[in-house]
Amino acid sequence: MKAAIYARKSTDDSDRIEDNKSVTRQIERAKAYAAAKGWTIDDDHIYIDDGISGANYEKRVSFKRLEDAARRGLFEALISSEPSRLGRSGIKDINRLVDILESGVRIFYYLDDKEETCDTFEGEASMFLNSLISKQERLRAAQRARDACSRKAEAGYNAGGRVYGYSNHQVLTTNGNGEQSRSHTEYRINKTEADVVCAIFRAYADGHGVKMIAKALNGDPKYAGLSKRYFDGRTLPSPRQGKRGTGSWAPSSVRAILHRIRYTGVIPYGKHKKVYRRDAKKRVKQKEFLLIPADHLRIVPDELWRAVRERHAAAEKTYIRDTNGHLWGRPGTGAESKYLLTGLAHCGCCTGNIVVLGRLSGSPRNRRKIFYYGCSYHNNRGSTVCANDTRVQMPIMDDAVLGAIETQVLNPSALAYVVEKALHLLAERRRTNPDRPRAIEAELKKLQRELANFNRAIAGGIAPKSVLAEIATREIRVEELERERNELGAEEPSELDLRRLRKAAEARIGRFKDLIHEDVPLARQALRKLFAKPLRFNPVVYNSRKTYRFEGHTQVGALIDPIYLEMASPRGVEPLLPP
Repeated sequence: MKAAIYARKSTDDSDRIEDNKSVTRQIERAKAYAAAKGWTIDDDHIYIDDGISGANYEKRVSFKRLEDAARRGLFEALISSEPSRLGRSGIKDINRLVDILESGVRIFYYLDDKEETCDTFEGEASMFLNSLISKQERLRAAQRARDACSRKAEAGYNAGGRVYGYSNHQVLTTNGNGEQSRSHTEYRINKTEADVVCAIFRAYADGHGVKMIAKALNGDPKYAGLSKRYFDGRTLPSPRQGKRGTGSWAPSSVRAILHRIRYTGVIPYGKHKKVYRRDAKKRVKQKEFLLIPADHLRIVPDELWRAVRERHAAAEKTYIRDTNGHLWGRPGTGAESKYLLTGLAHCGCCTGNIVVLGRLSGSPRNRRKIFYYGCSYHNNRGSTVCANDTRVQMPIMDDAVLGAIETQVLNPSALAYVVEKALHLLAERRRTNPDRPRAIEAELKKLQRELANFNRAIAGGIAPKSVLAEIATREIRVEELERERNELGAEEPSELDLRRLRKAAEARIGRFKDLIHEDVPLARQALRKLFAKPLRFNPVVYNSRKTYRFEGHTQVGALIDPIYLEMASPRGVEPLLPP
């Protein structure tokens, strides 16, 4: 019998089962178990998720591969150390285990030589109980870890992580045998970084903005005076972000430092808590958290802290609302941008986002704001991070990109290609997977049976709140399966049907630009689905003027060719093909 192995080590090192502390140990024991049974193990079917919580299905890439291989029938048995290795998320674990079992794969645990079953009441009850116990142990382990960190924070120790302005110092203890071990980690003021923190506070209190401060820290020549006054003219390294970031200062980094209460000699702990939402870990702000006095860690004097807070308060009064009570601030999280290409294009020099920049133009009596597309890194972090200072007026770039899409993507030949491609894919799917309709019907029956069980549990008043989310997930899946069933069961379109389809599509293509400008947020959603990846804006000189040459790929192929734009007035400028 062909068998597979799944090994996972939790992010929580306090797991009480010794085997679970090492994926290597789990694999060795699982191989020995398979050999004793006379089963074969293919190295391609050893699935490992190392250092990932059992509740986080989103990041468990190997488990997703395992599920896919099980559905395709690539192995007949799955071996793991015990139930919590497969999941620690309660009812969500049961759904995944049932899917694997109904694919014809048997599940075995080598620690107690037991097989997971769901075809009897006892087996299903045992599966449900094991999932709840695994979830409870995960929650208890998380609580133990949080309590331990809380005790460290209350004692003034480092409860995890690194903070700019401080160094982490390990404190060792010696036991009776003269052996040393780590006791805890302390914060100690890093003199070099602390001087930078105080300089940032002074610069902001003196009226300089976070963007100007970031550019001075990055060594932008335009801000050499500011750099010399506050930072001795040095280009300073930014707060470390591991493998992330460019190594340069961003306005957001400066802003975070200006709001960090730790610099006043107070250690905050528990301000955020990680919770699981929809199989992924989220960072949620808490209403109540600890503030532990630690005056020996003070970096910013009280008067400087108050000066910065007063400037923040004054800025908020003018920034949040105008005299009519209307908000001036940025839209809330999840609000779509009102500009067509922001977030959909990258700088060709540094891969930073292309954003909208504005400046006032005209006489004092007739001032108007002109908007440009430019590199966010150059604008926010300075020329030492990205030298691309090219700015092109927003209407010119919008018209050029839409024109390229209209002429190179939304044309009769491209439309015919897409229709033919869709028909070919549908025919190929029917040919290569003739049993798919039966599989769809079987899954639909299973989902409908589960929905009926959930509804009975709700009616009986014995269902937890999480059941509602499970119902919603299944209802969405039912809709997807019904749609796929209808597609596979549909008759081949006639030539008349195809002519009608092409005619209707051509009519909508004729209104493409009007539709785009009628609803920019909706247009952005359409463009996001159309582009295989963000457009690339490469700065070039054309006719002695700075402009952008943009290029990109759509989901149906490399249809957007490089386009040159002439940087002139916003009226009468046409996109020009490169020579």
